[in-house]
Amino acid sequence: MNNKKNNYLIFNSFIMTNNSHARPLEILRLDSSSRYSDSVSRQLTDHMVARLLREYPEANVTTRDLAVGLSLPTEAFVDGSLYAMQNPTPAMQAAVQLSNEMVAELLAADVVVLGMPVYNWTIPSTFKAYVDHITRLGVTFEYIDGVRHGLLRARSIYILFTSGGTAIGSDNDFATPYARFLWQTLGIQHVEFIDAAGLLFNAAEITRKAEAQIDQLEFPLFA
Repeated sequence: MNNKKNNYLIFNSFIMTNNSHARPLEILRLDSSSRYSDSVSRQLTDHMVARLLREYPEANVTTRDLAVGLSLPTEAFVDGSLYAMQNPTPAMQAAVQLSNEMVAELLAADVVVLGMPVYNWTIPSTFKAYVDHITRLGVTFEYIDGVRHGLLRARSIYILFTSGGTAIGSDNDFATPYARFLWQTLGIQHVEFIDAAGLLFNAAEITRKAEAQIDQLEFPLFA
C-alpha cells in the first residue's frame, strides 16, 4: 500500500459525514499571538467563537494555542511525516506525534477561527511552525496530475488580523496573501479576514469596529 493511502488510514476515524445537521458543528480555534492578557487577536478570537456559539449553541470547540509547545521541524519529523507507515523508527514516531494530533483536529473541523497578529510585516513564527506541522502531502493536500487539491472538509476560516500599522492588502502586507493561499491550497475556499489593523493609532476604536464586523457576519454553510 502506498504512503498516501497509509496516511489516509491514520486519520480516517476523523473524517465524518458532511451533513452538518447530523452532528454538532466542530469549531477549531487557533491562537498564534505570543501575548496573552493584552492580546487583541486573542480578544477577537474569544468574540468570534462566542458569536459562533450564539448561532450554533450545540457546537464543539477545540482550542489550540500555537504559542505553547510547538517545536520546529527536525530531520526526524520530516522523515516521519513522509515515511511514518514504512518501518518508522521510534524517533520518527515521536517526532510526528504532535503533528498527527493537530492534523486530526484540523481534519475534524467544520470551521476554523485563527487569531493572526502581524509581526514584522508577516505571519508570526508560531503560526508558521503550525503550518509546517499540518501541511502534509497525502493527508491535508495532494497532487492529482500535477494539480494541488486540498483535503480539509472545512469550508470556512475566519482570520482575526491584527497589526500595529500594517494594513490588509498594503504593499508591506506579506501575511494575508500567504494565509489565503495556504488555506485555499488545503481546501478551505471561504477565507474571511476580520480587520483590526492600525492598533498603534487607535486600539480601542479599531477593536470595537472589528467586533462589530464579527457581530454582522452572515455565516455560510460550513460543511
